[in-house]
Amino acid sequence: MAEFVGSVTSVRRAHGGHKGALDESSRGPPDNSGATNKKELHLDTTPSTRSNVGLARWAPLGGILYVVLLVIGIIVMFDGEPGSEASPAKVMAYYAKSSHRDKIAIAWIIAGLGVFFFLWFLSSLRQAVRRLEGEDGFLTGLTTIGGAIYATLAFAALAVNMGIRTMSDDTYHHTVYPGLIHAADDASYVLHATGGASAMIIAATIAGMRARAIPAWAGWLGVIAGILALGSIIFFPQAAIGIWILVVSGGLFIRGMRGQTRAPATPA
Repeated sequence: MAEFVGSVTSVRRAHGGHKGALDESSRGPPDNSGATNKKELHLDTTPSTRSNVGLARWAPLGGILYVVLLVIGIIVMFDGEPGSEASPAKVMAYYAKSSHRDKIAIAWIIAGLGVFFFLWFLSSLRQAVRRLEGEDGFLTGLTTIGGAIYATLAFAALAVNMGIRTMSDDTYHHTVYPGLIHAADDASYVLHATGGASAMIIAATIAGMRARAIPAWAGWLGVIAGILALGSIIFFPQAAIGIWILVVSGGLFIRGMRGQTRAPATPA
């Protein structure tokens, strides 16, 4: 009897081992696709550390391009047009000519490109202030917000001026309204003067002074330029804003080029 029980147990064990082997064989080879996919996903999403080096190197020059293109656009737009004291008949005769309206549209494109390049300068300035300020971020945010407001209102000023000056393209009998032309001048100037350039200039200058990245006298000149920008409804503060942007734009570009030449070579 004991021998019979032992033989039955041996048969069950053999059957169980055979069944396990069948189960393993039916499962097929191990599926490593999940691990492969995870590896591929990791490799695909690895960011390039040098993807924006070229853009960041040349972005500071956007400030110089902004000032140059804005001045050219203003000269093209206002060259030869009747002054504010001109008679309504003279204003109507000038803007009734399509060639004059086309010239205003070209000036709008030139100046608008200038504001576009200002955004590149602003991005470079924000990066520099963030690097100087460290982890706090207060002056970095103030610089960015002030510059963004300034750029937005500059775009709006150009759009209002161009839209009203060339509206006789679509009016009845191409009628020109001298009163609206004068209103376009005032509205566009006030919009551009209301921008946040003052906040941008003062915040960026304070960051440079705290980090001792600029001489003290240059920092105080920057603070004065920012205070003057608060009253940019007058012409001279507008010039001070442009000069500050030119100086800082050139300084950021030169410092960036020096940093590239002094950077140690990466070992292969």
